[in-house]
Amino acid sequence: MTALKIAKANKLLRSSIVLLERKARTGKAAIWKDAARYLASGTATWPEVNVGRLANVGDAAAVFVPGKVLGSGTLEKKLNVGAFSFSDSAREKIERAGGRALTVEEFVEKYPEGSGVALVR
Repeated sequence: MTALKIAKANKLLRSSIVLLERKARTGKAAIWKDAARYLASGTATWPEVNVGRLANVGDAAAVFVPGKVLGSGTLEKKLNVGAFSFSDSAREKIERAGGRALTVEEFVEKYPEGSGVALVR
């Protein structure tokens, strides 16, 4: 895997991208490679996913959004959601449904192999 060119001023973003790239290399998990590529592409092209869309993910108990989760819509099922950022209302709706809103680092630590995780863009 070739390393992505990372010229991000945001240190948290840069460290998240590097973490995802390392997990992709060491664990041979393609999901983290894809997620790193989306985060490195720039905030203008990041996915912004509403919690209502997360409700339609299928049987996955964990989803990763390589961008921002917004609070429009309803969420009735328990999901662990990882993303670079969450709106306050999105975080509240995820937690009210019994799930958890996790940072990139927390999510990758919980699901290092990426198995059972749906990448939502």
